[in-house]
Amino acid sequence: MRVFFVALAALLSIFTAWASGDVEVRAVWLTTNGGLDWPGKVYSVAEQKKSLSNMLDRLKEANFNLVIFQVQANGDVLWRSSLQPAMEAVTGNGAKGLSYDVCQFVVTECHKRGLECHAWIVPFRLGSRKFASHYASNSVKHPSKSKAKLCVEYKRTLYLDPGIEDTRKYLISLYRELVANYDFDGINLDYTRYPGKDFPDNASFSKRKNKKMTKDDWRRQNINMFVADLYGMVKSIKPNMLVGSAPIGTYKNVANTRNATAYDSFQQDPGQWISAGCHDLVIPQMYWDEKAGFSLHLDTWKKTALPSCHLVVGLAPYKMMDAGWSVDQVLSQIAKTRKAEGVEGVCFFRTEHVLGKHSKAKKLYDKLKKDTFKLPAELPWRVVMAQDDQSDGADNPFLQ
Repeated sequence: MRVFFVALAALLSIFTAWASGDVEVRAVWLTTNGGLDWPGKVYSVAEQKKSLSNMLDRLKEANFNLVIFQVQANGDVLWRSSLQPAMEAVTGNGAKGLSYDVCQFVVTECHKRGLECHAWIVPFRLGSRKFASHYASNSVKHPSKSKAKLCVEYKRTLYLDPGIEDTRKYLISLYRELVANYDFDGINLDYTRYPGKDFPDNASFSKRKNKKMTKDDWRRQNINMFVADLYGMVKSIKPNMLVGSAPIGTYKNVANTRNATAYDSFQQDPGQWISAGCHDLVIPQMYWDEKAGFSLHLDTWKKTALPSCHLVVGLAPYKMMDAGWSVDQVLSQIAKTRKAEGVEGVCFFRTEHVLGKHSKAKKLYDKLKKDTFKLPAELPWRVVMAQDDQSDGADNPFLQ
């Protein structure tokens, strides 16, 4: 009987939290590529730390609960790696290594404030040849040099070819460094896809084992295998670390929408990642309005992700500046996600457009802090873990 009541209490606490709006993902992507959100053009360690701490303070003040921090951009990283050089946007010089442990700093500072911190990675994209040349004097060679046989060039950007098995092995070794050495709460995949239909991978395609497989199916299989390998590696080291991604916002087109899609345009199949049990969290980049089918595609994601995967919607406050959206348009999308059964919150791209100096960013932040996110919220998976802990306690014979 004791077991029953403890389990019932756990369930009731979860349902009460959901009903009161106290369980919700409120996230931002914090971009370091080119120093966009952080650190700008600031290279002083003290000033970088101060700037990042101030950003985290403001996020906490507005009751955000998750920071997705970019630790890799174009074959360069923000941890002390033996496989990829330190990000020039932070060091100020491609020849240098990190002068402090950036990943440890951001994880520690997030956790101090009760914020979860997920590592944002970009596996295949390596930047232009000119960009890669900035790392020529670094003791850790850029993969365009150290893994040149795995690279192809597409529209003046270099990529690791996902169709080569050694590419996947190399990337898993790289991310093993990150997972093993840092207490990130999750790892979030970005740009984990092919960059275009005409990507020049005929050489690796010609070596496929199944000669009847179409190129699109073969490409999807390559990405699927990488995601499965990554998931297995992460869980073998840190079972509680969440593995997630930010796929293209349109999975497959519905009705009369004609968006570029994850599945057909870029051979990205997050539905397979989820159904194969290789995903804990999916944050589709739904960066458009109802004319492009925001609500229609939200329904598709619900059918794709639920109930086995946490579903969070990626929103685009940058469109307030770039496309003339009003603050109310962003707030209305938050309201729509809250009404969509099973959707667990939102993530903003990017931090500058929430915390920045633009008048619309200031207004959005003020609205979030004083109204939309007025009260703190717990992360859904934290509530589930708390439920599991209580259930484990219920099985303890000393409590019965």
